[in-house]
Amino acid sequence: MTDPRIQARRVDVARLLGRSRRRRIIVVAVVVALAAGVFGLLHSPVFSARHVTVKGAPVLPRSEVLSVAGLENSPPLIDLDAAVIAARVERLPWVAKAAVKISWPSSVSIRLTERTPVADVKDAGRYAVCDPTGRVIELLGWRTHSLPVVKISGRPGPAGSLLAVQDRPLAAVAAAMPESLVRRTVEIALSPTAGIVVVLREGITAELGGAGSLAQKFVSLATVLARVPYSGPLEIDLRVAGSPLLIRNPAGPIVPGNTSG
Repeated sequence: MTDPRIQARRVDVARLLGRSRRRRIIVVAVVVALAAGVFGLLHSPVFSARHVTVKGAPVLPRSEVLSVAGLENSPPLIDLDAAVIAARVERLPWVAKAAVKISWPSSVSIRLTERTPVADVKDAGRYAVCDPTGRVIELLGWRTHSLPVVKISGRPGPAGSLLAVQDRPLAAVAAAMPESLVRRTVEIALSPTAGIVVVLREGITAELGGAGSLAQKFVSLATVLARVPYSGPLEIDLRVAGSPLLIRNPAGPIVPGNTSG
């Protein structure tokens, strides 16, 4: 027979365990309820991307940026990642850099650095607009006329792609070309013997060789065009940037200023 005192103690222990379990259940229920409430609140319109600013994009439509960024329908800020948004936006051909800032409770700002168009690349009846690195940023059915034309060895790819390695220096030449020469330029191309050449409308061909010392080469070219009388076909060898040579015919080079060749 069990001692009544022991039996009473067992009952008390059982009651204490029951109360402890109930307290734990209540605590868990409260935590779950609070978590659900916080989750719901954070996913409510109060904490959504209701105010989105896009700066530094005069070319790109705002709607295109928001669509690529995934911000069209004001998603909750808790679900957003600034680095992920920036990476998405930087996939746009026109975008060189995207800086994204998320500000609670309801704001996202996107600051873009757009690529600079420097050349129209010929492509079978259309033109690919490129930046100085040779990246294609847009395909057009017409020439812009504000940019020099580049003739490459193959065909440019779609927007967002890069020109072939051997053709990228042509875009760098177009970027370095003074504005005064752009309208006089027929095309920038590669020559198997002279490297990069600039063909001007007056029947003049400037041989640049490589894409180094471009600023000095264009200064030399502008100086020769301003000071040397010429008529008919003329080649200007600028492969040595500070020592241009004039060639009127295959007979040989002439010293700048000497027009008797």
